[in-house]
Amino acid sequence: MKKVIIICFIIFFLGVGLFFLFVLFFGETKVRKIKPIEIVKEYHYEESPFYRETLRNNDSIIYLNIWTSYSPYSVDRYKELVKDKSKIIYNLSLDKDSLSIKKNIEKFGIENDITLKNYKYRDEILKKVYYNWQFSIGDFIEFSDYKTPMTFYFDKNVFKGEFKGLD
Repeated sequence: MKKVIIICFIIFFLGVGLFFLFVLFFGETKVRKIKPIEIVKEYHYEESPFYRETLRNNDSIIYLNIWTSYSPYSVDRYKELVKDKSKIIYNLSLDKDSLSIKKNIEKFGIENDITLKNYKYRDEILKKVYYNWQFSIGDFIEFSDYKTPMTFYFDKNVFKGEFKGLD
């Protein structure tokens, strides 16, 4: 019985030793620097390209169409909006994946889409317009409850409300 226990210990220690030798010679060893904790940048609506480049210096009515690839009504809304060539329309997608957004912009032929350019600011833009909208109608809306399609309009960079011209 003692011989069996001694043999088990020898096999165990040989196995552990062989494992360490294997890791030492064949294992990939990387030296990594420990990164300091990164401070998450806060993105503000007023810093977004949509606000700075589109709204801030514009004296005409701007329409912001919120769309998703999974809502057939979103594409219909977009097609109705672009029929009136006098409207200045920008589109913002609620889809999460940037590759999917790019693919669907091409698939549905959506022009003036600002989603990718404003990707980091998208949540702030959505919070701002949906907050202003819910404040104007007196309801409370959660971020996860954004409905689509929705089209909002701005006059001289001031939020005016939901555009209901298609109903």
